[in-house]
Amino acid sequence: MHYGPETGLKAFIMSKKEKDPENEYQKLKNEIMRDRVAEVFQRNTADYISALEEIGFTYYDDEDPEEIEEAQARPENQDQQDLVDFFNSGFEPSETTLEIFLRVKDAAEPNLPLVRKYFKRGNSNLKRLITYGLDHYPARVDLLYDLAYFHEFSNVLSDLIKYFTRACVNEGNPETFAELARDFDDLALPDGYEALYALRDIFGPDTDKRDIIEFLIQEADKPQDDSGIEF
Repeated sequence: MHYGPETGLKAFIMSKKEKDPENEYQKLKNEIMRDRVAEVFQRNTADYISALEEIGFTYYDDEDPEEIEEAQARPENQDQQDLVDFFNSGFEPSETTLEIFLRVKDAAEPNLPLVRKYFKRGNSNLKRLITYGLDHYPARVDLLYDLAYFHEFSNVLSDLIKYFTRACVNEGNPETFAELARDFDDLALPDGYEALYALRDIFGPDTDKRDIIEFLIQEADKPQDDSGIEF
């Protein structure tokens, strides 16, 4: 005896399912919904999202606006083109490239999405350029925070420790020093590095910097309630 693809118990179950009133109702409901969706798009309505919501759909925007900007970003002038060429090359960083990088960042109307996407990608040439700048200009706090931003997307903890520690040692302004030390601790702590305690070991007792670090440690160790308010 020859049987088709649906035989025996399986064929019996399938035949019952096809004749099930509830199943027939669901099929009809799905067909009606498909027709209504098709009608929305046939009308060529500009606001198709609202039209779909009217017939029972919920719209979820999974697109990150920054990612869209970055995907569409293109160089708008020669400096930006030269910088992108460097990011995509194997060239060594140079004073010229560093100057271009700083000009692009500090422009009156910077093309932020263009540069930002290379930070998010963890571009190795961008990282080399930042550390090149810090090696030649250790007092450039803007480059220090560029490195911190890079660290958000690609872990460069050893470089972060090296350059933030040096900046803290060299900084002479107490307020700037305190800000650097606090930010250093905030940035490195998620990776298990307690920067304030490491800095405390660097500066001797009875020095202004040691006193500032001790104060920052006390502030960081104060208990807080769930609202973040100290008590």
